[in-house]
Amino acid sequence: MKQLDHEISLIESNYLKKKKTLHISICVASSHYPLIGCDSTLNRKTVELLTVIEGQLIITGHSLGGAVASLFTLCLLDENLLKPKCRPFCITFGSPLVGGFGLQHSIWNSFFLHVVSNQDPVPGLFLPSGRGRSTPTSSHSQTTGYKPFGTYLLCSELGCACFDNPDLILELLKVISSEVAGGLQDVDYGEILRNLKERAICKGLPQVGERFANPFSAGIIMELETIGFNQTKLLQHNIDIETVISAMEAEARNLTQKNKASDAKKLNEIKIDMTRLELYKKNSNMGYYDCFKNQGSKRDIHVEQFRVNLTGYWEGMVAQIQRKPHKEGATFRTRWLYAGTVYRRMVEPLDIAAFYREGRKDYMNKRSAHYKLLQEWYEEDVKPPSRDKLDSKKQKVSSILTEDSCFWAHVEEAILSCELLKSENCNLEEGKSSWDNLVKFEEYVMEQIDNYAVSPEIFLEKSSFMKWRGLYEGYIDTRSNSHSSPLISFMKNRSYRQYG
Repeated sequence: MKQLDHEISLIESNYLKKKKTLHISICVASSHYPLIGCDSTLNRKTVELLTVIEGQLIITGHSLGGAVASLFTLCLLDENLLKPKCRPFCITFGSPLVGGFGLQHSIWNSFFLHVVSNQDPVPGLFLPSGRGRSTPTSSHSQTTGYKPFGTYLLCSELGCACFDNPDLILELLKVISSEVAGGLQDVDYGEILRNLKERAICKGLPQVGERFANPFSAGIIMELETIGFNQTKLLQHNIDIETVISAMEAEARNLTQKNKASDAKKLNEIKIDMTRLELYKKNSNMGYYDCFKNQGSKRDIHVEQFRVNLTGYWEGMVAQIQRKPHKEGATFRTRWLYAGTVYRRMVEPLDIAAFYREGRKDYMNKRSAHYKLLQEWYEEDVKPPSRDKLDSKKQKVSSILTEDSCFWAHVEEAILSCELLKSENCNLEEGKSSWDNLVKFEEYVMEQIDNYAVSPEIFLEKSSFMKWRGLYEGYIDTRSNSHSSPLISFMKNRSYRQYG
């Protein structure tokens, strides 16, 4: 394990942008290397560097450094510091347990792989005490103490096998801990990984017997025997494998049934909430966005609950897609893409309305990660519109949802820019920046109009867009230099009356 340089500024941001994969390796104090400290300056620099990463981020750690790597990865996931398609993946080697019951059931389990040698005592440092005949899926479900989470690759001189059932992993770690020699062992995980290339992770199914003929049972027995855990050895350590497998099978069946029933119920509720939102939009005389922002009636308040329900559902769906393997996730993603896009275009404007109603600014930099991912997946799938498609959109524009779900955030920021330009406290630098932003906004809006990508409701008399138009034209009239643009001509000529 190489020592990290404390001067993180040695890694240039341009280098990070070019790299498809960034590997961060974490070491903790040992007899060879000093403890690497983190002060506030380093943390700030780290955050700045993380925000420019474009590709895969892999975080690894050895021994106690594995615990730090796990905690660092959890921090990244919790704080949403990375770009949506740059999710981290953590690999630890001989790490002790760091999590509890909550992490076992976390949506982030798939981001962790823990490699453990049966000769390494460190993974057993924080194991909960207590022995006796074990049926892991029932007797060790208590919510206290350190528990494994993520996927474990357990390795011996016989081979390696993967497990993701936390209760079974806990029992196997206890066995390893009871058999390993005392004191720190120098385990060469590099050699273990090299051996993985030369041997199969699961070699076969020797003498499993008829009672384990079904694939679920056979798979568990095969993996256990691959790393030297035959039935005799398990019984010596008071682990009744038949009871364990029966409990795991029952748990898997119950979970599948619960998920099916829960998914059907949730989907029905979501359809009802979307229908109610569509009715709300249809009956919003001053525009869907501004009706909700102004909260002028009781029905506007009811919509808030629909928004919360839908957001909770789709945040869960996006997290579920991310947990799936790449190919399976891509198929699942395509199946749900249309519904997710309609949800994003219908609900995100409500989030934006609530955001600016509270007097906040800069929505785009505080945008929820699940919206970013839904948009990213849509843009990966959609093709640029042809002329025939544009003609078709023109005919249907009166009933469309605005395609850019962040349109109203851009409108709100443009309003703030106009207000800043008209204020007495606006300095030269702020004025130039605000003006540049307004020119870009004009170009953006005209592009949306040309592509029939905005709903005609933006041109309603009391809409926020028309409020911006009044502020903007008022400011232009006070300028010494004249300014013209396609959007200004479009609005002054009232061409929007023929739009849709």
